[in-house]
Amino acid sequence: MAYVIDRGSSVASTGTGTLAIPILGPSDPIGLANFGLYTPAGGSALLNATVGFQTTLGAPNVVFTIYRDGQPIFNVEASGLAALAITPVNISFLDNAPEGYHSYLLVVTNNSTNILLNTASITGPVSFNGVSFGDY
Repeated sequence: MAYVIDRGSSVASTGTGTLAIPILGPSDPIGLANFGLYTPAGGSALLNATVGFQTTLGAPNVVFTIYRDGQPIFNVEASGLAALAITPVNISFLDNAPEGYHSYLLVVTNNSTNILLNTASITGPVSFNGVSFGDY
């Protein structure tokens, strides 16, 4: 039987339209939320994030990346809708991390071909959490 071992979370904003953080290019990633989590030997961590972003110009392509201990482990691409439309993004990932305490970070970048003509901003909500579980 699996048991919940640890939980971590980071909530920067709970509502839509509560933030206005421009999403920059790949050379300027923006850390949105982070937390620490212990994973036992043979265990896993279920990571979940909810982020809202708004197209401010063109049709941007943004990339959300989850890092464990400074290394990228998962990413999701999302394309912006019409100008000023808010796009909600929900991310779930099961990480089979090695035993130990780990730092998780959610990062966003604008991966558009022409960043000057395809812009977006984080508007909220921003929520990132995880639960580790394993046998004991």
